[in-house]
Amino acid sequence: MTLTTFIDPTANASKPLSAIAAARLRADATSKDVVTPEITVDQVPQHPQPLQQVSTPELDASVSDDEPLAVQRNIKLCTWRNDPQNVLSDDESGLKVNLSKHTTISLIGSFQFKVLRGAINVNGANIGVLSRRGRQDEVYTACVPATHPITKLRGLDGVNHVHIMDWDRPVALARFSPLFADIWNVPAETGFERSFTVIQESSADPLARPLTPEVASEDWLRVVEECSANPSAILIVGSSDSGKSTFARRLLNRYLTGQGKSARPVAAVCYLDLDPAKPEYTSHGQVSLSVVRTLNLGPSYTHSSVPPLSMDVERTTTMRSHPVPMNLVNYLEYLRVCAEDLFLTYKSLQSRESPLPLIVNTSGSLYETDFNLLANVLASFKPHHLVHLGDVRANGPENDHRLHTLQSIVSQYRGTTHAIASQSPSSPRWRTEAELRAMQMQSYFSLRNIETNDGDASIWSGTSLSNIVPWEFSFQETDERTQDFVGFFVYSEPIEPASLVDALNGSIIQIVESTSSAIPTPYTSLPRTKRYRIPHFPKSERTGMMESLDPKTSKLICTALVRGFDPARKVVQLLVPRTHECLLHTLTPERTVFVGGCCGYPDWAFVEQAHLAEAGELGSDGIAPSTTWVEEQLLVEDMGYLNTVRRVRKFQT
Repeated sequence: MTLTTFIDPTANASKPLSAIAAARLRADATSKDVVTPEITVDQVPQHPQPLQQVSTPELDASVSDDEPLAVQRNIKLCTWRNDPQNVLSDDESGLKVNLSKHTTISLIGSFQFKVLRGAINVNGANIGVLSRRGRQDEVYTACVPATHPITKLRGLDGVNHVHIMDWDRPVALARFSPLFADIWNVPAETGFERSFTVIQESSADPLARPLTPEVASEDWLRVVEECSANPSAILIVGSSDSGKSTFARRLLNRYLTGQGKSARPVAAVCYLDLDPAKPEYTSHGQVSLSVVRTLNLGPSYTHSSVPPLSMDVERTTTMRSHPVPMNLVNYLEYLRVCAEDLFLTYKSLQSRESPLPLIVNTSGSLYETDFNLLANVLASFKPHHLVHLGDVRANGPENDHRLHTLQSIVSQYRGTTHAIASQSPSSPRWRTEAELRAMQMQSYFSLRNIETNDGDASIWSGTSLSNIVPWEFSFQETDERTQDFVGFFVYSEPIEPASLVDALNGSIIQIVESTSSAIPTPYTSLPRTKRYRIPHFPKSERTGMMESLDPKTSKLICTALVRGFDPARKVVQLLVPRTHECLLHTLTPERTVFVGGCCGYPDWAFVEQAHLAEAGELGSDGIAPSTTWVEEQLLVEDMGYLNTVRRVRKFQT
């Protein structure tokens, strides 16, 4: 496979360029190394080097000697060069660099930085010596792993000085999860051992990862300017992998930092997330409304959940969220009501805090398979701008009809539709979508605390879930304690009560506070399973499915993992991040519902201890941790024969 980057110089010829875009193009004409300010591409070498691949017997057997090896094209990631005039200092305090106007520098890893002179642009954010709050020496945190395009720092003034410093907090997750391994920088053998590395071209990566630069076309930049000119409501639509989240992140950063005197920064932006499979500020399996007050300079799994710090006006806070089933076939109307409830929450916030722009990001499935629901949401929200990402030149009749329908709805409310090119991945992903979801959920459960001087920079634990003390909730009244919650509500195909414990054990659930009419009086009177007496909501006799909880009277508190049931003591054990434990103290039993069926199964949780043991890590007692959640594959293969019952908790394949 050959990685190709194509730039069409005539693609935007028919559209007027903004002043900023024109200035950037004029600067490009005087630079011999830069094709555009956002991306540069080297010519194909005459003798390309083969891509380093892990050899496996299956792969070797299927490739003949006559077949060409896959090559990875060398891509220039930035225009900065390690010359004496560009390095101000390089010592234990960090790296201080000089960036001339339009010069870009790319780094891989995690780091903090501050602007000492001039101004720079980072993923849509314009950052100068003085922050938008009027502070000097403001420190910003960025996470740039190999799983996503490599972020660039671009100089805006004639002379720009930037101080880049170590920040290695995310690396702790690699101790018990191979998904987080080899995604950050590779420590240099000489010099200072840092959490970041300046990388000028993809071929310089020691691990030969498919690194690609962060790209933003002139169309994207123009639409970001138009949408952010005034605080407004923007709804972003498009198919899967079209770049909706990337565009939303750039637009959000632009709002929060402004554009000099032409557009002043806003204090906060509301982010309404209607993509439960790939959310930005929460764990997956929910739709949410967050008030964002800090820049977004990293992939979603580096801020997988916003801790409950609503009293801090300088932090991002999730104001309201609702669980959403993985299978929406029977819950489309429920999702529509959830979206409207979140929008009403935004309108209430807007009446108290102005200006407060709104960015609505939607899932690809809404555009591709549930388009009628998307049209209803659009008509209900009445946004000022609709941003459609897709290949308009290759649209077929169906996509043309969708775009025309959306344009018609927006025009009724005097809104503006922007149809811009999608930004699909140009190289193989370093992690699959399923792996990225697992990383986001694992990152969420590994949250430990927050430091006040790092914005929203979360602190991750380097230990596995087995080291967390579980919370115990009584599911039946006993002589020692009362019942602590109403019961289990499962958004899925009906589950037989006898199998409910097996389905819930080891799964991820969401703790919901609700005053819905579905909650009986007294709250302890739900049906129960025969053997363990677990309370559960019954299926509807009318539909044969679970009736949804009313979003208007319900809200999601946090996501938890069912560690296990203790039938003798009548308790269920739950694991939650330490950052969210304070939310459990205020739960009211008669309003607390445990909701399942909205999140994937946490396979990663069952092998954390196994990875620690494999690495030879010892516990506090000096003994390697036991792998109580899994059994070896060879042992599993010898079980279950001759009517022998399998009795391990989970299975490792």
